[in-house]
Parts: sequence; structure tokens; C-alpha cells
Amino acid sequence: MRRSAGLRHFLLSWLEPLSGVVALAVGWQIASMVAANPTLVPPLQTIWGALVDLAHGDLVNDIVASLFHLAGGFGTGAILGLLLALLCARFELVAAVIDPIAEFLRPISAIAWIPIAILLFGVGQGVPMFLIFYASLFPIFVNALDGIRRVDPTLVRAAEMLGASRRLVVTHIVLPAALPAVFAGARLSLGVGWVAMVAGELVGADTGLGYRIEYFQEFFSMEGVMATIVVIGIIGYLLDALLRLLQSSLLRWSPAHGGSR
Repeated sequence: MRRSAGLRHFLLSWLEPLSGVVALAVGWQIASMVAANPTLVPPLQTIWGALVDLAHGDLVNDIVASLFHLAGGFGTGAILGLLLALLCARFELVAAVIDPIAEFLRPISAIAWIPIAILLFGVGQGVPMFLIFYASLFPIFVNALDGIRRVDPTLVRAAEMLGASRRLVVTHIVLPAALPAVFAGARLSLGVGWVAMVAGELVGADTGLGYRIEYFQEFFSMEGVMATIVVIGIIGYLLDALLRLLQSSLLRWSPAHGGSR
């Protein structure tokens, strides 16, 4: 009984997302059949052919370049966002300085910084990394700060009364209790960072998946553009799935992730 229930859950976990993909593919194919200009809405078989050609070309190099940009920008933004959240939660003066700056910069889209980023870094790896860093910083900062501030102060006081140092309180009480909020912010940061990466590579890089879209656009290859977009979507989905898997493995103790109270 348990095995059949587990198998059913596994199949549903895969079939539900696939049903959406199939519906999207069918809708696209119908649109390509009725479109006045099929070149703008290429059929699936044409996109598949372009995807195969892309796989035999520079696809691997573009994926590696994009992941390198993402790792540099997202990693830096996540670390700085978490550190700023810890400092703001610990020191009221730091919060009084950082909060207004964050609230001013947070609504400004990373894309708005593209002209300045190109002037600062030129065309290359610096532009997408900077945009990813900027886009990733604020979601994890806001969520981590909220999670840290929600930590039960009774736990902190009890640990301090037992002689725990401030470092031990942070590493063994504050951060573990705030991890659900940190992961929520990390998923948001990863998503907006991936979007910012594509925008940065479109106009400010000479390699990567965003650059490949611009390359195909210059040659009016809509099937190449769509094939690259498919790759971007698949990788984005897989990155989020990996982060959710890491979240589930680290938060097994949490009731929200299957743990017991």
C-alpha cells in the first residue's frame, strides 16, 4: 500500500508539470498553423531542428558562460544580502542606515542599470554579473531580515544565559530558525537573477544564452531564438528544482517541509 501510494505521488509530481508543458506545446503548434506569418511563430518541428543544431554548436559553451555569470552574481548577492540582514538585525544603527537605501533601490529594475553597467564594465562578463548581483541582493536581504527578526527572543536569551557566545547564538539558533525565510528569498533571488542574466547578456556580453538570442535575432532566425528560449526555461526550472531539493534536505525538521513538531 505504501509503495503504491509513493509511486502514485511520484507519477503525479511529474505528470502535473508535464501536462502544462504539453498544453503550452499544443497551443504553440496551433498558433503556428493559424499565424499570418509562420516565420514569427515557427512550428515545433522547426524549433526542434534548431535545438538540435544548437546542441551541435556552441550550446555547451553558452550554458557554461551563463552559469558562470549566475554563480558570480547570485553568490555575491546572496552572501552580501545575508550579511546585511544579520547586521541590520543586530545593530539598530546599521538598520537605520541600510533600510532606507534598500527601500529606495529595491523598486528600481536591474535592467534600468544596463547603460551604467556597460559604461562601467564594457561588453563582457561584468555586465551580466553586476545585473544578477543587483537583482539577487534585495529579495534575499528582505526575506532573511524578516526571518531573523521573527526568531523567538526567548531562545536567544536562554542560550545567552547558558553562556553561549554571540557567534554560537547566530550559527546555532538564529540562522537555523531563519533558514525557511532565507531559502524563500534565495528562490526569489535565483529567479530574478536568471532573468537579469538574460537581459545583461542580450546587450552587454559576448557569450552566454542571452547573447545567443541576440545572435539569432540579427540573422532573423526566429527558430533559433525560440530554441534558446526553451533552453533558458529548462535550465531555470532545473535550478529552482535543485534549490527546492536542497531546501527540503536541510529543513526536514520544519513542519512545513514534512518535519514533526
